[in-house]
Order: sequence, then structure tokens, then C-alpha cells
Amino acid sequence: MSPEQPNLQQVKAAAKAAWSQIPGVEGFGLGERSLRIYVRSVDICDQLPSEFQGVPVDCVVSGDISIT
Repeated sequence: MSPEQPNLQQVKAAAKAAWSQIPGVEGFGLGERSLRIYVRSVDICDQLPSEFQGVPVDCVVSGDISIT
């Protein structure tokens, strides 16, 4: 990994710490070169940045996610 490329696992962990308490944020994942934040509805995307620690953020509307 070159110095210009952030460690995506570390970025994901930092994002989870920063935004997991926001109601409607359902989960976090990684794309090939992006951070994915899964949300319950599109209006929650307005509360999230388009980039975090130099990594593009993809806001994915997933609906309510529940573990059964």
C-alpha cells in the first residue's frame, strides 16, 4: 500500500466510531476504493460527508436492517 492510499479498514473503523450513533445509520462497508454507509432513508445521507479521511463516501439506502 502506498502512502497516498488510506487504509480502508482503518477509515471504516473511524467512520463507524463517528457516525454509528446517528439514528438511521444501519451499517458500514467497503467498496473497491470507497467507504459505504448503509442508511435507512435518503434524508440521512444529508448528514454524512461525501468524503472521509480522503476516501469517497457512498451513501447506500438499504432500508431497515435487522439481524434475526
